[in-house]
Amino acid sequence: MDMTIASRFRNNAKTNPDKIAIHTREEYVTYLALDKKTDTVAGALLKYNCANSDTSPPKIAILMSNKIEFIEVLLGSAKAGWLTVTFDPKWSEREILTMLEQTRPEILFIDSSFLSLIDVLPEKIRIVICDELVCQSSMSYQNWLLQWGTEPFYSEPYFINRPFYMGFTSGTTGLPKGFIRNHQSWITSFIEADKELQLQSTDDISVPGPLVHSLFLFAVLYALHSGSTCYLERTFSAGGLKQTLKNNHITVMYGVPTMYEGLFSSLHECEQKDIILEKCIISGDKPSEHKIKEWEIVLPETEWISFYGSSELSFVAILPHVDRYRKEEGIGYPFSTVEVSIRNHFGEELPQGEIGELFARSPMVFSGYHQERVMEKGEWISSGDMVWSEKDGFLNLAGRKKNKIVTGGLNVFPEEVETLLKSHHLVENAAVTGVNDEYWGEKTAALIVLYHHRNIDKEKVIEELKAYCKNNLAVYKCPQRWEITNEIMLTTSGKPARSVMKETLQKKDRDNKDE
Repeated sequence: MDMTIASRFRNNAKTNPDKIAIHTREEYVTYLALDKKTDTVAGALLKYNCANSDTSPPKIAILMSNKIEFIEVLLGSAKAGWLTVTFDPKWSEREILTMLEQTRPEILFIDSSFLSLIDVLPEKIRIVICDELVCQSSMSYQNWLLQWGTEPFYSEPYFINRPFYMGFTSGTTGLPKGFIRNHQSWITSFIEADKELQLQSTDDISVPGPLVHSLFLFAVLYALHSGSTCYLERTFSAGGLKQTLKNNHITVMYGVPTMYEGLFSSLHECEQKDIILEKCIISGDKPSEHKIKEWEIVLPETEWISFYGSSELSFVAILPHVDRYRKEEGIGYPFSTVEVSIRNHFGEELPQGEIGELFARSPMVFSGYHQERVMEKGEWISSGDMVWSEKDGFLNLAGRKKNKIVTGGLNVFPEEVETLLKSHHLVENAAVTGVNDEYWGEKTAALIVLYHHRNIDKEKVIEELKAYCKNNLAVYKCPQRWEITNEIMLTTSGKPARSVMKETLQKKDRDNKDE
Protein backbone atom coordinates (compact mmCIF):
# COMPACT_ATOMS: atom_id res chain seq x y z
CA MET A 1 0.00 0.00 0.00
CA ASP A 2 1.29 3.47 -0.90
CA MET A 3 2.01 5.45 2.28
CA THR A 4 3.10 8.70 0.59
CA ILE A 5 3.27 10.12 -2.92
CA ALA A 6 6.90 8.87 -2.97
CA SER A 7 6.13 5.19 -2.25
CA ARG A 8 5.89 3.96 -5.85
CA PHE A 9 8.85 6.14 -6.85
CA ARG A 10 10.93 4.43 -4.16
CA ASN A 11 9.95 1.02 -5.54
CA ASN A 12 10.93 2.13 -9.05
CA ALA A 13 14.34 3.18 -7.71
CA LYS A 14 14.84 -0.37 -6.44
CA THR A 15 13.72 -2.14 -9.63
CA ASN A 16 15.29 0.27 -12.16
CA PRO A 17 18.03 2.10 -10.24
CA ASP A 18 20.02 3.25 -13.28
CA LYS A 19 17.08 4.50 -15.31
CA ILE A 20 16.98 8.26 -15.85
CA ALA A 21 14.23 9.79 -13.72
CA ILE A 22 14.45 13.47 -14.69
CA HIS A 23 16.30 14.98 -17.64
CA THR A 24 16.83 18.70 -18.14
CA ARG A 25 18.86 20.36 -20.88
CA GLU A 26 21.81 20.73 -18.49
CA GLU A 27 21.75 17.53 -16.43
CA TYR A 28 19.93 14.35 -15.48
CA VAL A 29 19.43 12.19 -12.41
CA THR A 30 18.74 8.45 -12.15
CA TYR A 31 16.01 6.90 -10.04
CA LEU A 32 18.51 5.58 -7.49
CA ALA A 33 20.41 8.87 -7.22
CA LEU A 34 17.16 10.82 -6.84
CA ASP A 35 15.88 8.41 -4.20
CA LYS A 36 19.11 8.73 -2.21
CA LYS A 37 19.15 12.52 -2.47
CA THR A 38 15.51 12.78 -1.36
CA ASP A 39 16.32 10.47 1.57
CA THR A 40 19.12 12.87 2.53
CA VAL A 41 16.74 15.83 2.31
CA ALA A 42 14.16 13.94 4.40
CA GLY A 43 16.75 13.07 7.04
CA ALA A 44 17.94 16.69 7.15
CA LEU A 45 14.40 17.98 7.61
CA LEU A 46 13.64 15.48 10.38
CA LYS A 47 16.82 16.47 12.22
CA TYR A 48 16.07 20.17 11.67
CA ASN A 49 12.51 19.64 12.88
CA CYS A 50 13.69 18.16 16.18
CA ALA A 51 15.98 21.13 16.74
CA ASN A 52 13.87 24.05 15.54
CA SER A 53 10.25 23.50 14.57
CA ASP A 54 7.19 23.54 16.79
CA THR A 55 4.52 23.51 14.06
CA SER A 56 2.66 20.51 12.66
CA PRO A 57 3.24 19.74 9.93
CA PRO A 58 6.33 21.93 9.63
CA LYS A 59 6.66 23.82 6.34
CA ILE A 60 9.29 24.57 3.76
CA ALA A 61 8.81 26.93 0.83
CA ILE A 62 10.30 26.70 -2.67
CA LEU A 63 10.95 29.78 -4.79
CA MET A 64 12.81 28.74 -7.91
CA SER A 65 12.44 27.96 -11.60
CA ASN A 66 12.14 24.39 -12.89
CA LYS A 67 15.16 22.32 -11.87
CA ILE A 68 15.95 18.92 -10.40
CA GLU A 69 16.51 20.42 -6.94
CA PHE A 70 12.85 21.53 -6.89
CA ILE A 71 11.76 17.88 -7.06
CA GLU A 72 14.51 16.71 -4.68
CA VAL A 73 13.34 19.13 -2.01
CA LEU A 74 9.62 18.47 -2.53
CA LEU A 75 9.93 14.67 -2.48
CA GLY A 76 12.30 14.78 0.49
CA SER A 77 9.81 16.97 2.31
CA ALA A 78 6.98 14.55 1.46
CA LYS A 79 8.98 11.60 2.79
CA ALA A 80 9.66 13.47 6.04
CA GLY A 81 6.03 14.46 6.55
CA TRP A 82 6.64 18.16 5.93
CA LEU A 83 4.40 20.49 3.93
CA THR A 84 5.93 22.11 0.83
CA VAL A 85 4.69 25.58 -0.11
CA THR A 86 5.39 26.48 -3.74
CA PHE A 87 5.94 30.19 -4.46
CA ASP A 88 5.56 31.50 -8.00
CA PRO A 89 8.77 33.09 -9.40
CA LYS A 90 6.53 35.56 -11.27
CA TRP A 91 5.26 37.08 -8.03
CA SER A 92 6.26 40.60 -7.07
CA GLU A 93 8.49 41.20 -4.06
CA ARG A 94 5.42 42.41 -2.15
CA GLU A 95 3.53 39.20 -2.89
CA ILE A 96 6.49 37.03 -1.88
CA LEU A 97 6.94 38.83 1.44
CA THR A 98 3.20 38.76 2.15
CA MET A 99 2.97 35.03 1.46
CA LEU A 100 6.02 34.35 3.62
CA GLU A 101 4.36 36.20 6.47
CA GLN A 102 1.11 34.27 5.99
CA THR A 103 2.59 30.77 5.57
CA ARG A 104 5.67 31.12 7.84
CA PRO A 105 7.87 28.32 6.50
CA GLU A 106 10.86 27.11 8.54
CA ILE A 107 13.11 27.09 5.47
CA LEU A 108 12.95 28.86 2.11
CA PHE A 109 14.73 27.15 -0.81
CA ILE A 110 15.63 29.60 -3.60
CA ASP A 111 17.88 29.73 -6.66
CA SER A 112 20.41 32.44 -7.48
CA SER A 113 17.87 34.56 -9.39
CA PHE A 114 16.39 35.56 -6.01
CA LEU A 115 19.60 36.47 -4.19
CA SER A 116 18.54 40.13 -4.18
CA LEU A 117 15.67 39.20 -1.84
CA ILE A 118 17.89 37.88 0.93
CA ASP A 119 18.36 41.27 2.59
CA VAL A 120 14.61 41.89 2.85
CA LEU A 121 13.51 38.41 3.93
CA PRO A 122 12.55 37.81 7.57
CA GLU A 123 15.59 36.83 9.66
CA LYS A 124 13.78 33.93 11.31
CA ILE A 125 13.47 32.06 7.98
CA ARG A 126 16.44 29.86 7.10
CA ILE A 127 17.52 30.50 3.48
CA VAL A 128 18.96 27.68 1.37
CA ILE A 129 20.30 28.53 -2.10
CA CYS A 130 19.96 25.72 -4.65
CA ASP A 131 22.49 26.78 -7.26
CA GLU A 132 25.99 25.62 -8.20
CA LEU A 133 27.02 29.28 -8.60
CA VAL A 134 26.92 29.68 -4.82
CA CYS A 135 28.01 26.20 -3.73
CA GLN A 136 30.70 27.68 -1.44
CA SER A 137 28.23 29.91 0.39
CA SER A 138 27.24 29.04 3.95
CA MET A 139 23.63 29.20 2.72
CA SER A 140 24.16 26.75 -0.17
CA TYR A 141 22.08 23.61 -0.63
CA GLN A 142 25.24 21.46 -0.47
CA ASN A 143 26.34 22.95 2.85
CA TRP A 144 22.84 22.67 4.30
CA LEU A 145 22.78 18.95 3.44
CA LEU A 146 26.26 18.48 4.94
CA GLN A 147 25.17 20.22 8.13
CA TRP A 148 21.78 18.59 8.60
CA GLY A 149 21.66 15.55 6.30
CA THR A 150 23.73 13.27 8.52
CA GLU A 151 20.86 11.26 9.98
CA PRO A 152 19.99 8.09 8.02
CA PHE A 153 16.47 7.89 6.60
CA TYR A 154 15.29 4.31 6.21
CA SER A 155 11.56 4.24 5.51
CA GLU A 156 8.47 6.37 5.11
CA PRO A 157 6.03 6.67 8.01
CA TYR A 158 2.31 6.34 7.29
CA PHE A 159 1.56 9.89 6.11
CA ILE A 160 -1.31 9.14 3.73
CA ASN A 161 -3.76 11.65 5.29
CA ARG A 162 -1.12 14.27 6.02
CA PRO A 163 -0.86 17.45 3.91
CA PHE A 164 2.25 17.54 1.73
CA TYR A 165 1.68 20.38 -0.74
CA MET A 166 0.37 23.93 -0.75
CA GLY A 167 -0.09 25.66 -4.08
CA PHE A 168 -1.79 28.93 -4.85
CA THR A 169 -4.74 30.07 -6.88
CA SER A 170 -6.09 33.55 -7.52
CA GLY A 171 -7.73 35.03 -4.44
CA THR A 172 -10.67 37.43 -4.30
CA THR A 173 -8.51 39.99 -2.46
CA GLY A 174 -5.99 40.16 -5.30
CA LEU A 175 -3.42 38.16 -3.31
CA PRO A 176 -2.77 34.47 -4.05
CA LYS A 177 -4.82 32.00 -2.01
CA GLY A 178 -3.19 28.83 -0.68
CA PHE A 179 -4.86 25.46 -1.26
CA ILE A 180 -3.67 22.32 0.53
CA ARG A 181 -3.50 18.75 -0.77
CA ASN A 182 -2.70 15.60 1.22
CA HIS A 183 -0.93 12.43 0.08
CA GLN A 184 -4.17 10.46 -0.31
CA SER A 185 -5.66 12.96 -2.76
CA TRP A 186 -2.70 12.69 -5.12
CA ILE A 187 -2.29 8.93 -4.73
CA THR A 188 -5.94 8.55 -5.80
CA SER A 189 -5.23 10.95 -8.69
CA PHE A 190 -2.35 8.68 -9.72
CA ILE A 191 -4.72 5.68 -9.70
CA GLU A 192 -7.28 7.54 -11.83
CA ALA A 193 -4.53 8.59 -14.24
CA ASP A 194 -3.47 4.93 -14.51
CA LYS A 195 -7.00 4.10 -15.70
CA GLU A 196 -7.55 7.00 -18.08
CA LEU A 197 -4.15 8.18 -19.33
CA GLN A 198 -2.60 4.69 -19.33
CA LEU A 199 1.00 5.87 -19.40
CA GLN A 200 3.70 3.21 -19.31
CA SER A 201 7.13 3.01 -17.68
CA THR A 202 8.54 2.93 -21.22
CA ASP A 203 7.11 6.39 -21.99
CA ASP A 204 9.37 9.43 -22.09
CA ILE A 205 7.33 12.40 -20.94
CA SER A 206 7.72 16.09 -21.76
CA VAL A 207 6.85 18.59 -19.03
CA PRO A 208 7.30 22.08 -20.52
CA GLY A 209 5.46 24.21 -17.94
CA PRO A 210 6.27 25.67 -14.50
CA LEU A 211 6.27 23.34 -11.50
CA VAL A 212 4.38 25.95 -9.46
CA HIS A 213 1.41 25.09 -11.70
CA SER A 214 -0.16 21.94 -10.24
CA LEU A 215 -0.71 20.44 -13.73
CA PHE A 216 3.02 20.27 -14.40
CA LEU A 217 3.98 19.29 -10.86
CA PHE A 218 1.50 16.43 -11.13
CA ALA A 219 3.00 15.47 -14.50
CA VAL A 220 6.48 15.08 -12.99
CA LEU A 221 5.36 13.21 -9.87
CA TYR A 222 3.09 10.93 -11.90
CA ALA A 223 5.99 10.16 -14.27
CA LEU A 224 8.12 9.13 -11.26
CA HIS A 225 5.17 7.13 -9.89
CA SER A 226 4.88 5.36 -13.28
CA GLY A 227 8.60 4.68 -13.66
CA SER A 228 8.89 6.89 -16.75
CA THR A 229 11.59 9.37 -17.71
CA CYS A 230 10.56 13.01 -17.41
CA TYR A 231 12.05 15.69 -19.67
CA LEU A 232 11.71 18.94 -17.75
CA GLU A 233 12.05 22.33 -19.46
CA ARG A 234 13.67 25.06 -17.33
CA THR A 235 11.27 27.62 -18.81
CA PHE A 236 8.84 27.29 -21.67
CA SER A 237 9.97 28.32 -25.13
CA ALA A 238 8.58 26.86 -28.34
CA GLY A 239 12.06 26.57 -29.85
CA GLY A 240 13.54 24.86 -26.81
CA LEU A 241 10.64 22.42 -26.54
CA LYS A 242 10.94 21.64 -30.25
CA GLN A 243 14.60 20.72 -29.84
CA THR A 244 13.82 18.50 -26.84
CA LEU A 245 11.14 16.65 -28.81
CA LYS A 246 13.35 16.28 -31.89
CA ASN A 247 16.42 15.06 -30.02
CA ASN A 248 14.72 12.53 -27.74
CA HIS A 249 12.24 9.68 -28.06
CA ILE A 250 9.43 11.53 -26.27
CA THR A 251 6.04 9.84 -26.51
CA VAL A 252 3.86 11.91 -24.16
CA MET A 253 3.49 15.65 -23.59
CA TYR A 254 1.48 17.67 -21.08
CA GLY A 255 0.51 21.23 -21.93
CA VAL A 256 -2.00 24.04 -22.07
CA PRO A 257 -3.32 24.99 -25.53
CA THR A 258 -0.97 27.96 -25.95
CA MET A 259 2.03 25.65 -25.56
CA TYR A 260 0.82 23.31 -28.28
CA GLU A 261 0.05 26.25 -30.54
CA GLY A 262 3.50 27.73 -29.95
CA LEU A 263 5.16 24.39 -30.66
CA PHE A 264 3.29 23.68 -33.88
CA SER A 265 3.68 27.25 -35.14
CA SER A 266 7.45 26.89 -34.79
CA LEU A 267 7.66 23.56 -36.64
CA HIS A 268 8.75 23.57 -40.26
CA GLU A 269 7.19 20.90 -42.45
CA CYS A 270 10.49 19.04 -42.76
CA GLU A 271 10.73 18.82 -38.94
CA GLN A 272 7.33 17.24 -38.37
CA LYS A 273 8.59 13.72 -39.01
CA ASP A 274 11.02 14.10 -36.09
CA ILE A 275 8.18 14.48 -33.55
CA ILE A 276 6.86 11.08 -32.42
CA LEU A 277 4.37 12.07 -29.73
CA GLU A 278 1.86 9.28 -29.14
CA LYS A 279 -0.27 11.13 -26.56
CA CYS A 280 -0.86 14.83 -25.99
CA ILE A 281 -2.56 15.67 -22.70
CA ILE A 282 -4.34 19.04 -22.52
CA SER A 283 -5.59 20.98 -19.53
CA GLY A 284 -6.07 24.59 -18.45
CA ASP A 285 -8.47 25.40 -21.27
CA LYS A 286 -10.05 23.50 -24.13
CA PRO A 287 -8.78 24.23 -27.65
CA SER A 288 -11.32 24.77 -30.41
CA GLU A 289 -12.27 21.95 -32.74
CA HIS A 290 -10.62 23.53 -35.77
CA LYS A 291 -7.42 24.09 -33.74
CA ILE A 292 -7.18 20.40 -32.87
CA LYS A 293 -7.79 19.54 -36.53
CA GLU A 294 -4.86 21.80 -37.45
CA TRP A 295 -2.64 20.05 -34.93
CA GLU A 296 -3.75 16.64 -36.17
CA ILE A 297 -2.39 17.52 -39.61
CA VAL A 298 1.03 17.78 -37.96
CA LEU A 299 0.58 14.69 -35.74
CA PRO A 300 -2.03 12.47 -37.44
CA GLU A 301 -1.30 9.39 -35.30
CA THR A 302 -1.35 11.17 -31.94
CA GLU A 303 -4.02 10.54 -29.29
CA TRP A 304 -5.46 13.78 -27.88
CA ILE A 305 -6.77 13.64 -24.30
CA SER A 306 -8.25 16.61 -22.44
CA PHE A 307 -9.18 16.69 -18.81
CA TYR A 308 -11.23 19.13 -16.80
CA GLY A 309 -10.49 19.91 -13.19
CA SER A 310 -8.91 22.43 -10.87
CA SER A 311 -6.17 22.74 -8.28
CA GLU A 312 -8.77 22.26 -5.54
CA LEU A 313 -10.84 19.48 -7.14
CA SER A 314 -8.07 17.64 -9.00
CA PHE A 315 -9.52 15.54 -11.84
CA VAL A 316 -13.25 15.97 -12.48
CA ALA A 317 -13.91 14.91 -16.08
CA ILE A 318 -11.97 13.34 -18.93
CA LEU A 319 -12.53 13.90 -22.64
CA PRO A 320 -11.17 10.83 -24.45
CA HIS A 321 -9.68 10.98 -27.93
CA VAL A 322 -12.77 9.36 -29.50
CA ASP A 323 -15.02 12.13 -28.14
CA ARG A 324 -12.81 15.10 -29.01
CA TYR A 325 -15.24 16.34 -31.69
CA ARG A 326 -18.48 15.39 -29.94
CA LYS A 327 -19.30 18.97 -28.91
CA GLU A 328 -17.36 22.22 -28.82
CA GLU A 329 -18.57 22.72 -25.23
CA GLY A 330 -17.84 19.13 -24.16
CA ILE A 331 -15.58 18.51 -21.17
CA GLY A 332 -16.18 14.76 -20.99
CA TYR A 333 -17.22 12.11 -18.51
CA PRO A 334 -16.62 12.20 -14.74
CA PHE A 335 -13.66 10.16 -13.49
CA SER A 336 -14.63 6.90 -11.82
CA THR A 337 -14.26 8.15 -8.22
CA VAL A 338 -15.98 11.50 -8.90
CA GLU A 339 -19.63 12.21 -8.11
CA VAL A 340 -21.18 15.29 -9.72
CA SER A 341 -24.27 17.32 -8.92
CA ILE A 342 -25.68 20.13 -11.10
CA ARG A 343 -27.69 22.65 -9.09
CA ASN A 344 -29.64 25.88 -9.49
CA HIS A 345 -28.98 28.97 -7.36
CA PHE A 346 -31.25 27.58 -4.64
CA GLY A 347 -29.03 24.49 -4.35
CA GLU A 348 -31.64 22.22 -5.94
CA GLU A 349 -30.57 19.38 -8.23
CA LEU A 350 -31.38 20.08 -11.89
CA PRO A 351 -32.57 17.56 -14.48
CA GLN A 352 -30.47 16.48 -17.43
CA GLY A 353 -30.02 19.19 -20.05
CA GLU A 354 -30.53 22.19 -17.75
CA ILE A 355 -27.63 24.54 -17.03
CA GLY A 356 -26.56 24.82 -13.41
CA GLU A 357 -23.56 25.08 -11.13
CA LEU A 358 -21.33 22.00 -11.03
CA PHE A 359 -20.56 20.51 -7.62
CA ALA A 360 -18.23 17.54 -7.19
CA ARG A 361 -16.96 15.24 -4.48
CA SER A 362 -14.24 12.61 -4.61
CA PRO A 363 -11.22 11.28 -2.68
CA MET A 364 -9.05 13.55 -4.85
CA VAL A 365 -10.26 16.93 -3.61
CA PHE A 366 -8.17 19.34 -1.58
CA SER A 367 -8.08 19.54 2.22
CA GLY A 368 -9.04 23.22 2.35
CA TYR A 369 -7.58 26.68 1.97
CA HIS A 370 -4.72 27.92 4.13
CA GLN A 371 -5.96 29.44 7.40
CA GLU A 372 -9.53 28.34 6.66
CA ARG A 373 -11.58 25.37 7.82
CA VAL A 374 -10.63 21.82 6.85
CA MET A 375 -12.94 20.27 4.25
CA GLU A 376 -15.12 17.46 5.58
CA LYS A 377 -14.83 14.01 4.03
CA GLY A 378 -17.47 13.59 1.31
CA GLU A 379 -18.28 17.30 1.23
CA TRP A 380 -19.72 18.67 -2.01
CA ILE A 381 -17.46 21.38 -3.45
CA SER A 382 -18.43 23.95 -6.05
CA SER A 383 -16.37 24.06 -9.21
CA GLY A 384 -17.51 27.60 -9.92
CA ASP A 385 -18.53 26.48 -13.41
CA MET A 386 -21.92 26.29 -15.08
CA VAL A 387 -22.56 23.04 -16.97
CA TRP A 388 -25.24 20.74 -18.30
CA SER A 389 -25.27 16.96 -18.64
CA GLU A 390 -26.46 14.54 -21.29
CA LYS A 391 -28.20 11.20 -20.97
CA ASP A 392 -24.97 9.20 -20.82
CA GLY A 393 -23.41 11.50 -18.20
CA PHE A 394 -21.34 13.50 -20.66
CA LEU A 395 -20.74 17.04 -19.34
CA ASN A 396 -20.76 20.29 -21.29
CA LEU A 397 -19.38 23.62 -20.09
CA ALA A 398 -21.61 26.69 -20.36
CA GLY A 399 -19.16 29.03 -18.65
CA ARG A 400 -17.49 30.05 -15.43
CA LYS A 401 -19.85 31.47 -12.80
CA LYS A 402 -17.48 34.29 -11.86
CA ASN A 403 -16.97 35.20 -15.54
CA LYS A 404 -20.70 35.67 -16.07
CA ILE A 405 -21.61 38.95 -17.75
CA VAL A 406 -24.95 40.51 -16.82
CA THR A 407 -26.06 42.77 -19.66
CA GLY A 408 -29.52 44.30 -19.50
CA GLY A 409 -30.40 41.81 -16.76
CA LEU A 410 -29.55 38.80 -18.95
CA ASN A 411 -26.71 36.35 -18.32
CA VAL A 412 -23.95 35.81 -20.88
CA PHE A 413 -21.16 33.27 -20.37
CA PRO A 414 -17.99 34.41 -22.19
CA GLU A 415 -16.88 30.86 -22.92
CA GLU A 416 -19.95 30.19 -25.09
CA VAL A 417 -19.25 33.28 -27.22
CA GLU A 418 -15.52 32.48 -27.41
CA THR A 419 -16.23 28.94 -28.58
CA LEU A 420 -18.33 30.27 -31.44
CA LEU A 421 -15.80 32.96 -32.43
CA LYS A 422 -12.93 30.47 -32.44
CA SER A 423 -14.87 28.28 -34.86
CA HIS A 424 -14.73 31.04 -37.51
CA HIS A 425 -12.06 30.39 -40.14
CA LEU A 426 -10.51 33.87 -39.80
CA VAL A 427 -10.14 33.76 -36.00
CA GLU A 428 -6.97 32.39 -34.47
CA ASN A 429 -7.95 33.20 -30.88
CA ALA A 430 -10.66 35.09 -29.02
CA ALA A 431 -11.51 36.25 -25.53
CA VAL A 432 -14.70 37.81 -24.22
CA THR A 433 -15.19 39.94 -21.12
CA GLY A 434 -17.69 42.43 -19.72
CA VAL A 435 -17.02 46.16 -19.45
CA ASN A 436 -19.04 48.50 -17.24
CA ASP A 437 -21.81 50.44 -18.95
CA GLU A 438 -24.21 52.96 -17.40
CA TYR A 439 -27.19 51.79 -19.45
CA TRP A 440 -26.67 48.03 -19.84
CA GLY A 441 -24.81 47.42 -16.56
CA GLU A 442 -22.20 45.58 -18.59
CA LYS A 443 -21.44 45.38 -22.28
CA THR A 444 -19.98 42.28 -23.86
CA ALA A 445 -16.58 42.98 -25.42
CA ALA A 446 -14.75 40.61 -27.77
CA LEU A 447 -10.98 40.68 -28.31
CA ILE A 448 -9.99 38.92 -31.51
CA VAL A 449 -6.68 37.62 -32.86
CA LEU A 450 -6.94 37.08 -36.62
CA TYR A 451 -4.99 34.80 -38.89
CA HIS A 452 -2.76 36.87 -41.23
CA HIS A 453 -4.01 40.04 -39.51
CA ARG A 454 -1.59 42.32 -41.37
CA ASN A 455 -3.12 41.66 -44.77
CA ILE A 456 -6.78 41.86 -43.98
CA ASP A 457 -9.51 44.51 -43.85
CA LYS A 458 -10.24 44.51 -40.11
CA GLU A 459 -13.47 46.51 -40.34
CA LYS A 460 -14.82 44.11 -42.93
CA VAL A 461 -13.87 41.13 -40.75
CA ILE A 462 -15.63 42.63 -37.72
CA GLU A 463 -18.82 43.04 -39.75
CA GLU A 464 -18.53 39.43 -40.86
CA LEU A 465 -18.04 38.27 -37.26
CA LYS A 466 -21.04 40.31 -36.10
CA ALA A 467 -23.20 38.58 -38.69
CA TYR A 468 -21.72 35.20 -37.72
CA CYS A 469 -22.68 35.79 -34.07
CA LYS A 470 -26.20 36.97 -34.93
CA ASN A 471 -26.77 33.83 -36.98
CA ASN A 472 -25.64 31.53 -34.16
CA LEU A 473 -26.36 33.28 -30.85
CA ALA A 474 -29.25 34.99 -29.11
CA VAL A 475 -29.06 38.73 -29.81
CA TYR A 476 -28.21 39.64 -26.20
CA LYS A 477 -25.19 37.29 -26.28
CA CYS A 478 -23.61 39.00 -29.29
CA PRO A 479 -20.61 41.23 -28.48
CA GLN A 480 -21.39 44.93 -28.45
CA ARG A 481 -17.77 45.96 -28.62
CA TRP A 482 -15.00 44.58 -30.83
CA GLU A 483 -11.22 44.90 -30.60
CA ILE A 484 -8.66 43.38 -32.98
CA THR A 485 -5.45 42.59 -31.09
CA ASN A 486 -2.16 40.79 -31.66
CA GLU A 487 -2.45 38.51 -28.63
CA ILE A 488 -4.74 37.49 -25.81
CA MET A 489 -3.46 38.14 -22.30
CA LEU A 490 -3.35 34.87 -20.33
CA THR A 491 -3.13 33.77 -16.71
CA THR A 492 -0.32 31.43 -15.60
CA SER A 493 -2.68 28.50 -16.19
CA GLY A 494 -3.18 29.50 -19.82
CA LYS A 495 -6.69 30.94 -19.49
CA PRO A 496 -7.80 34.39 -20.66
CA ALA A 497 -6.89 37.07 -18.10
CA ARG A 498 -10.38 38.57 -18.17
CA SER A 499 -10.00 40.95 -15.24
CA VAL A 500 -6.84 42.43 -16.79
CA MET A 501 -8.56 42.74 -20.18
CA LYS A 502 -11.59 44.38 -18.58
CA GLU A 503 -9.46 46.96 -16.77
CA THR A 504 -7.42 47.65 -19.93
CA LEU A 505 -10.56 48.28 -21.98
CA GLN A 506 -12.13 50.46 -19.29
CA LYS A 507 -8.93 52.49 -18.92
CA LYS A 508 -8.96 53.00 -22.68
CA ASP A 509 -12.55 54.27 -22.39
CA ARG A 510 -11.61 56.66 -19.57
CA ASP A 511 -8.62 57.98 -21.51
CA ASN A 512 -10.76 58.56 -24.60
CA LYS A 513 -13.36 60.39 -22.49
CA ASP A 514 -10.68 62.69 -21.04
CA GLU A 515 -9.34 63.71 -24.46
